[in-house]
Amino acid sequence: MELLPTNARPKESLFRANDDGLFNASSLAKEYGKDVYGYTRTQKVKDMVKDISLEYGLDPAQEFTDKGNIVRVISGGTAPGTWMHLDVFIKFLGWLNPKLERDFIKGVIETNKTASIDPHQEQLAKVEAEITTLKKKLSRNPFYKDLIRKEKEAKQIRKEIEKGQKNIRTNLIETSKNNQKLLK
Repeated sequence: MELLPTNARPKESLFRANDDGLFNASSLAKEYGKDVYGYTRTQKVKDMVKDISLEYGLDPAQEFTDKGNIVRVISGGTAPGTWMHLDVFIKFLGWLNPKLERDFIKGVIETNKTASIDPHQEQLAKVEAEITTLKKKLSRNPFYKDLIRKEKEAKQIRKEIEKGQKNIRTNLIETSKNNQKLLK
């Protein structure tokens, strides 16, 4: 897959994610003669990173530090630079060069088309789609709604029973311990 013009061809590894799923933005920016900081300091990028981190249940205050999960900035060590989550990295590619972003996305789509698909996954997707369709059809039936309500009620009762049984076991253990103490 050709992602860059021949006069700006970075190593293929720049388009591979590290073990944390982050892409090295610094090395690529250097290839294009740009500074990552110029991209990351914009309010639009800061807002995007905050939204993504909240979406994943992450702490936005850790982003743009060496602990970041969406944008990680590492000074020194074996892998210095700014590392980005795919969502931010794709937009970063567009900032570097709009054609680079398009080519990257096309490459990902093409790779996914040619990737071997597990037949069990296809079968599961088909069955799940059929289940969804059946649920929609059944949801119009008042008996189905009653069934769902009763299943929820039964689940709640099971929880109460399990809680009661746990309390009985705990009490038996405590009683046994107290009896052993008395026997000593």
